[in-house]
Amino acid sequence: MTFMQAWWEALWALVLESGMWLVVGFAVAGAMHALVPAGFIERQLSGRGAWPILKASLLGIPLPLCSCSVIPVAAGLRSGGASRGSAAAFAISTPQTGEESIPLTWALFGPVYALSRPIIALVTAFTAGVLIELFGAETSRTSALADSGAHSPGPSGERAGSRRDPGEGSPKGACCGGSVPSSGLADPVTFAPGGRKTESCCSTTKIERRGWGDRIGAGFRHGFITMPIDLAPWLAIGLMLAAVVTAAVPTGWIENNIGTGIGTMLLMVLIGIPLYICATSSTPLAYTLVAAGLSPGAALVLLLAGPATNVATIAWAIKDLGVKATAIYLGTIAIVSVAAGVVFDAMLRSTVHLAETGGVHEHAGVGLAYAVGAVLFTALLGWSLVMRAERWMERRRARAAPGACCAH
Repeated sequence: MTFMQAWWEALWALVLESGMWLVVGFAVAGAMHALVPAGFIERQLSGRGAWPILKASLLGIPLPLCSCSVIPVAAGLRSGGASRGSAAAFAISTPQTGEESIPLTWALFGPVYALSRPIIALVTAFTAGVLIELFGAETSRTSALADSGAHSPGPSGERAGSRRDPGEGSPKGACCGGSVPSSGLADPVTFAPGGRKTESCCSTTKIERRGWGDRIGAGFRHGFITMPIDLAPWLAIGLMLAAVVTAAVPTGWIENNIGTGIGTMLLMVLIGIPLYICATSSTPLAYTLVAAGLSPGAALVLLLAGPATNVATIAWAIKDLGVKATAIYLGTIAIVSVAAGVVFDAMLRSTVHLAETGGVHEHAGVGLAYAVGAVLFTALLGWSLVMRAERWMERRRARAAPGACCAH
């Protein structure tokens, strides 16, 4: 069998095993979007102390935001009055897991591994938030001026820089440059050339939804249009890389040549923290690494540290939280991730049950459900990639047109 044949078989096996769960995850994310009222999160996270930090950690877990799209939301919370600790806790717990990643992890690794991800994300976020609140305050004059400008009352009686919509908290130009995906907490709308509506993070206009019909429509658009388009390239890359690992790396090679101890876990931290790794798309990759011999604990470190942050998130943290708070932010992610990996390998490794990709499911009905889910996911992914490419071209044309929002 050639490498391409092995790669294609591995890719289809992964899609067959995970497609149905991804479709279910998108549906749950859409339901969350339809049911959570606009402004609810901002209201819950205002104030200081341990309680807002805990709420920020809990609220971030089910939200379908990656480590890049969480930036404008966290920045908006910060400019709206949330403490450093609450904003940091939200920015950590949100991208580490989500509705779509939990059922996928359950399918590939089993229930204990799947439930460990949100629990550890909660512990990491809360710990980092409390430590930042206690020890993350900056003493420099620059930081004091920044805090004063961000939270002091303005002429209208509101805090300067306060925004109703969380997406507006991102630095000017970062959104229009296309580097930050839609936050998913609002329905951003702008107009492409010719007057046709299209979603863009350059605008954060919230659509008032009245009645269940509008809510269901908004939830469907978010779950099966906005989210798939935001995640499509990362899902495609993650699945293709996972298939490459399956086809190229013999079973047991990683265990025999790289090792599975704490050194490997530290390597996973060093790889994961600066890179953009989506919680959902990294799950099949982690699965193939474990199948090739990596310990489940080391893979868990990658699944925790990778999605939690990247270079863009670090830049935001330095700007909005300060250098000291950013050091606590990154240190907590690294320490808790490695500790969780060590504990999992020592106590829970036997609970991991890898899915037999490519195998035949016991019941015909179950096998049919997986096949239908794989076909639906493949169609949704292909459509989303095409739509993302079209929107990228529209943004380029809009920036090149006179009076474009990003023109200087």
